[in-house]
Amino acid sequence: MHKIVLVLLIFSGLATACGDGNQQATSDSKFSQEQLNEQQKLWDELMVVHDEVMPKISNIHKLSRQLRNHQETTSGLAVDASEQIDKIVKQLDDADESMFSWMNNLRQLKPLQDTEKHEDIVKYLKSEQEKMGKVKNDMLSSIKDGASLIEALGITNTKAE
Repeated sequence: MHKIVLVLLIFSGLATACGDGNQQATSDSKFSQEQLNEQQKLWDELMVVHDEVMPKISNIHKLSRQLRNHQETTSGLAVDASEQIDKIVKQLDDADESMFSWMNNLRQLKPLQDTEKHEDIVKYLKSEQEKMGKVKNDMLSSIKDGASLIEALGITNTKAE
């Protein structure tokens, strides 16, 4: 429950901050319109990937719950199956954590524009795109691995606790 509240708070904060990135500079801006357009384009590309994978956090939580529930409620679970569940649950948890860590550390566009040079902003945003790409890959991979293990173990419970 705490994670859901945290997700909503972070998502609403990020959504609010994303709005700041859409504001055009005033006439005394230190950036040309071309530079502002490039910065905005990079920011928007970054947010597209974020917005694509952020909703998948719920899939990660569901898979993790299903695996943990199976592990806790199945008597006589083979050691190797239990170890595989532990491995995949850790992978799911790590992917979940990587998204929140990335969001927590992301610098918003407007404050960057207030303090940084154009070249540094572009470099930063490209670096963040790479980081978000890794977060995306980690999330999608953990979801795929979790779903495959659930199928292999024949888990049919969908208990959401």
